[in-house]
Amino acid sequence: MSNKTFSILILILFVYVCCTAHLFPVEVKKKGAVDFEAFQKGKFSGVSLDSKGTLFLGPKIKAITGPGREYYLGLAAAENGDIYVGTGHQGSVFKVGLPAATPASSASTGAGAKKSAADSTSTAAAADEDTVKEICRFDELDVYALLVKSNGDIFAGTSPDGKLYKIDKNQAKGNENEKGKNVKEFFNPDEKYIWDIKEDKAGNIILATGNAGGIYRVNKDGVGDKIFTSEDTHIISLYIAKADVILAGSGDQGILYQVDNTKARVLFDSPFEEIRGICQDKDGNIFFSATRDIKKQNILDNAEVEAFLEKKKKKEQEEEEIPLEKSVLYCLRPDGVTETVWSSRTEYIYSVCYDQKENSVLIGAGNSGRVYRVQKDGSYTIIYESESAQVFKIEAMNRGFTIITNNSAGVAGIEDAVNSRGDYFSEIYDLGIQSKLGKIYWDAEIPAGTGVSLTIRTGNSNVPDAAWSKWSAPFTDSENSSIDAPGVRYFQVKAALNTTNPSSSPRLNNYRVYYVQANLRPQLKKIVIKKPVKPFASFSASPVMSMSAAAAAGGAGANPQEPATHYLTLQWEAGDPNKDKLKYNLYLKKTSDANWLLFKEDIAAARAILDTRLYEDGEYRLKVIADDSLANPPDMTETASLVSSPFLVDSTAPEMVNFSFQPGPHRRAVFTVADKTSLVAGVFYSYDGELWFPVFPVDLIADSKSENYNFTLKDMDAGKNKYIFIKVSDEFNNSKVYQKEL
Repeated sequence: MSNKTFSILILILFVYVCCTAHLFPVEVKKKGAVDFEAFQKGKFSGVSLDSKGTLFLGPKIKAITGPGREYYLGLAAAENGDIYVGTGHQGSVFKVGLPAATPASSASTGAGAKKSAADSTSTAAAADEDTVKEICRFDELDVYALLVKSNGDIFAGTSPDGKLYKIDKNQAKGNENEKGKNVKEFFNPDEKYIWDIKEDKAGNIILATGNAGGIYRVNKDGVGDKIFTSEDTHIISLYIAKADVILAGSGDQGILYQVDNTKARVLFDSPFEEIRGICQDKDGNIFFSATRDIKKQNILDNAEVEAFLEKKKKKEQEEEEIPLEKSVLYCLRPDGVTETVWSSRTEYIYSVCYDQKENSVLIGAGNSGRVYRVQKDGSYTIIYESESAQVFKIEAMNRGFTIITNNSAGVAGIEDAVNSRGDYFSEIYDLGIQSKLGKIYWDAEIPAGTGVSLTIRTGNSNVPDAAWSKWSAPFTDSENSSIDAPGVRYFQVKAALNTTNPSSSPRLNNYRVYYVQANLRPQLKKIVIKKPVKPFASFSASPVMSMSAAAAAGGAGANPQEPATHYLTLQWEAGDPNKDKLKYNLYLKKTSDANWLLFKEDIAAARAILDTRLYEDGEYRLKVIADDSLANPPDMTETASLVSSPFLVDSTAPEMVNFSFQPGPHRRAVFTVADKTSLVAGVFYSYDGELWFPVFPVDLIADSKSENYNFTLKDMDAGKNKYIFIKVSDEFNNSKVYQKEL
């Protein structure tokens, strides 16, 4: 074969491939997770997710049994590891915790999954050894603020009414014999709420209060004074910075204050309502969260809620620019510049805490119940997801952190150690229609001693139930794992990560599941046949209209001197469940005929034009046949058809017959206009072809195939008007002009 012949064959093959590329079978599609946004729709159990969309083993979680109360509001940790929880609606302080030897267990499983037998046993054993002791109970409803001093004494702030109580360290031990004996009212600021408590370097107690929005400093003898009064009704968060100055966040106008002795200044005025958490890193950067739309007392039901929310609503209406975000984490640098580090349009920040070991900030969020780790450069990680809606507070411990959650109430410890295994449960994927699953691929980094495996389960309901399949055997080959699951609509993926090396974790970067939908028939809906514009309907009530005025009033075809329009517009509604590209064949036949006539073939648009001059006048039907052969091979092609209601084809103008003219002073014209197929629509006459006068039938309504006319001509110059032009039209705008001598 010569080079020239070979080149020609290659060219022919290239043209053939280009021309037939659209004839490949039903499109192969895929679903999966390839970035943070996709992964975060799933559920996390013992795994973490960073902002780049990489999944890895998360910290160990201690499930700590808490008190039997509906709301957990206050949290404090002693240097020896004791944990204290303040509760709501029954204002109490409880001591909770786990013995050091208790094995750690995984927290929430999520997405309909169940804990493994090993996890369940571990959790049950831990629960048996949990200690929960109520060390004091108050007359006030809620305990939002707790502080444990270095000597073991506890201070609790109650709401409402706001009082500061001191719980002696002996009482704090939870000794039943000492219960209630060593608790005393330490300071009464005459405020409604005590939202936060901190201790300065001199050992003074600092209180954040409301409804009068202030900060109090209380000395070791219980003597206090108000060192700051704000314009806000609530100061809800406190932090003692390195320079021993007080940082305070307000709960009305979202302002960050700095208070040094009795001197106060505004550090940042946010566009939000609440500054809910403040912390500082080792370099002096101040991190604080600003949040909107959180009902600060959303776990309360007292009368102050409505007034507080009304004030927030009023401020929002007055803001020129309402932020789209629900919450923001800001960083105030030592140079005075404030920048946004993290924000969310879907989640609220309930609490923040500085992680000295990782030099990062932990965020307790709702309503996802997640804990985020945020770096100063803006990168972040979901390190834990609880089964509750809100992570209400986070407290640093010697080795890790403790959190309290609400909706439902819970306590958990986040340890420094990494889980040896963890699971990720994807969202429930909806394929739209029954489909055949192909292969599953994933990209992972698997250091020595670690592993990643994926499993899948399928079903035909949007909630996994008993009719769903069981989890498949683990897929271990990331490049060649086939899924044997035909005829399913929904599926879910579980990724299992494990390690035998405490300092190393596998990292799952993405996964994709390929599938082909079952090919379903196209869908055809109503067919609409549109006639040409009626000339008579476009005229105004004016008896005389020039040719240009008529065109302006009715557009093309409205002027009685323009050529008739002989086209019908054919339109139909069509769709395909697979979203395949469709093509159409159109057939036409008279209602009295037996056979269909193909007049349009392989058209792509769901509309066509019918030139009525090519067909006899009469009553017709249109049949539309749709097929999806552009996306499927012949043996998989599906079709659908739809026949229209009867419609008229009329390309013949009406006839004017029996014309007579009666001269004299009345100058009357008499005639009949008849059409064989459609209704008579309009009659006009003119002396010169410039000015046209409408004529109404004898019965004044043109609504028949035959109409009689008897009218008086306009009084024009009889000497000049020797002829009259009469134009007759039907409802299909077929028209004809007659010239009659007067």
